[in-house]
Amino acid sequence: MRRLFTIASGLCARHPVALGAAVTFGLSLLLRWLFLQAAPDRTWPFSIFFYGDSRFFHAYALELVRGQPGPATLPYHPPLFPAFLGLLYGALGTPQGSAYPYKLALAVLNAATVAFTWVWWRRVLGTGWSLLGAALFAGSFGWLVLSTTYSNEVLYAFFLSATCALMLQHREGPTAWGAVLLGVVMGLGSLTRAEHLYLWPFLLAWAWLQRGAQPVRTLALRWGTALLVTAVVLAPWAVHNARVLRELNARTPRLEPLPVLAPITVYGPINFAMANHAGATGGFTPDSVNSAGQDGFLDVANPAQRHLLLHGYAEGLAWMRDHPADAARLWVAKLDRWLDGFRLGLGTTNQPAGLNGARAPVDVFVPEGAGLKWPLTLLLLTGAALSLRPAWRGFSLFTLVLLHRALITVAFFGYTRGLLAVFPALIPLLLLPLVALAARAPARPWATRLPAIAAAALLLLWVEAGALALAAPRRFMASGSTDTTSGKLIQDDWVRIWPE
Repeated sequence: MRRLFTIASGLCARHPVALGAAVTFGLSLLLRWLFLQAAPDRTWPFSIFFYGDSRFFHAYALELVRGQPGPATLPYHPPLFPAFLGLLYGALGTPQGSAYPYKLALAVLNAATVAFTWVWWRRVLGTGWSLLGAALFAGSFGWLVLSTTYSNEVLYAFFLSATCALMLQHREGPTAWGAVLLGVVMGLGSLTRAEHLYLWPFLLAWAWLQRGAQPVRTLALRWGTALLVTAVVLAPWAVHNARVLRELNARTPRLEPLPVLAPITVYGPINFAMANHAGATGGFTPDSVNSAGQDGFLDVANPAQRHLLLHGYAEGLAWMRDHPADAARLWVAKLDRWLDGFRLGLGTTNQPAGLNGARAPVDVFVPEGAGLKWPLTLLLLTGAALSLRPAWRGFSLFTLVLLHRALITVAFFGYTRGLLAVFPALIPLLLLPLVALAARAPARPWATRLPAIAAAALLLLWVEAGALALAAPRRFMASGSTDTTSGKLIQDDWVRIWPE
């Protein structure tokens, strides 16, 4: 026994980062598994707390694994997550009445993302604060939900984390291979969430401010290489989209042709129009499409819907120009929906807000209580302000990532899950005020012990999850709009949820 202890101590001393990553991964996966064990929806292809685009992802993945593609349809969704799900179907077999194996595989991916994020968080936060950040990421109720259902945020969080890690590693200018790797990661992230592509200007602005002694020509060549690699990664899907759009144009020769250049999706104009009109609420509101007929389905042969696909930006901007006060109120409503991500608490019972709340269309559950929302928002703004100071300038990368996401939110829909998606950049900014405060009092015992004590306290979340997993699966009630034919809840509408 003593010999084993000596060997283990030696391994810990020689490979502390590897050990920390392994422990972080194991604890994160354990909590996700316990959450699934206590969930009544663990075998469903969606979650009570999040429905999203799970039906589309499942259907697309089945087409891929069976090699039976359907008829050409608009490239409306980024392709990488359903393709990843198709790989899972190919490796684990197609669903046979239970989505549990695939949910568990997604939990493994997210647990790995938490561990990977902790590894590079150490460079900016230090070991103690990064462990606290990892515990918050692992224990987030929102991420327990998203990581155990068909959510493309699971894959996107990994690519965003990798993007931030590479930018920090090459802050003074990337190496040749670093530029290639960053280009690949940015391309894959964009094929998961299209708005990731528009993070490039923010990254380049940060890179210019952080540039080192390398000649400007060398920096331009390296960053140009990264951009070119991103374009190469997107090219095959862009060619596929061009073929599909030409086919759709050939089917509808009397209507204005759709542009064939669509590197990722065609949803920008129509989403912008749906997000910015007199009836918009700040969240996903497809009224513009529904009012055009087709029972709410998108049809390129419908002239009204075709107009929005082509001229949605002009329609939305015209409404903003004519109604500036309403547009400003709508922007506030969108940001408010986005910041509702701070209502989501910790652990399998979503402490301290609880599990009474509602699920908006194509969004994650939000509890009724808002006790943490505004204090955490203030903490985030404080962290963003501190990131502009010379001592904490490295954190300004995270501020730019959050600014990018806030602008995307203002332009399109206010999604609560949108705040969860940027956790790799969000948590360092939330912790920065505490890190800065502790740095001003290095001799005080609390300054060094606080992150360790807080991280240890969060381990109670694992105890709670274990107790719930050993009991009978929890039961929930739901109410909302129902289909007039089947009487079932319409999952794409508002659904109120509460424990039974």
